[in-house]
Amino acid sequence: MGQIILTLKDETIASLRKDFEAFLRVSLKLDPQFATPPFEDFLRAKLLDNMVPLTENAVQRMLAGGQYAWAKRTLGKEFPDVVAILMRQATEFGFGFAVRTEWTPEELAKQARSWAAAIVEEAQGDALMVDPLATQIKSAAQDIQTLEETMQTPAWRLAESLRQRVYEAKVACEASVGSAAREKLGELRGLLRLGIAHGSFQKQEAQQIMEYLRLLKPEIFVEEPYDIFARLAAWLRNFFTSPPTRTQRPSR
Repeated sequence: MGQIILTLKDETIASLRKDFEAFLRVSLKLDPQFATPPFEDFLRAKLLDNMVPLTENAVQRMLAGGQYAWAKRTLGKEFPDVVAILMRQATEFGFGFAVRTEWTPEELAKQARSWAAAIVEEAQGDALMVDPLATQIKSAAQDIQTLEETMQTPAWRLAESLRQRVYEAKVACEASVGSAAREKLGELRGLLRLGIAHGSFQKQEAQQIMEYLRLLKPEIFVEEPYDIFARLAAWLRNFFTSPPTRTQRPSR
């Protein structure tokens, strides 16, 4: 490193000393913890007409020691735990953190690590935090269907309603005979299709319900002949079946 020896007048040195003391006075007023530089560093900055290194060095020393360093180390060490606490407590206050139902554990772990890496990179954090953060994200995540049940979303209420309607149609199909049983069977098939589309039933579960009814009442799976006698029987059923009574509203 090169060395320059300056010979200055006493008046110039006194003026520089005053500037140095004013710099320290202003800096300490703004931040009492400001690390004051030596006069030689101040003189070098004045010579280079660049005061930035003085403040940069002060900030580095401030972060390297004292209460600022403690806060930085604490945040860096406990950041993944803070994220886990936020996610875990979310459900207690009406919030949620959900993942896709179709994800396998391997896909969930992969996506959690990718997200954790993106968070650490954008926050300019230590790369060692990626794996702990990914673990916390994976453990705190809930299946979307579990979260919907907990929060009773409109989709969950629709799915529950479909399950109840399927159960009622199944019971009605078991209790009915002849054409009425076939009508209930058609209603049950339609409800099961809706249930599969909305996630209320798995396809295998719907097949099990139909197989159970096929074993219990195989005759309703045979199409009823639609001839003159069938039409006459349907007309007689409608004729002798009393219409539902309507409750009259009291007159005001």
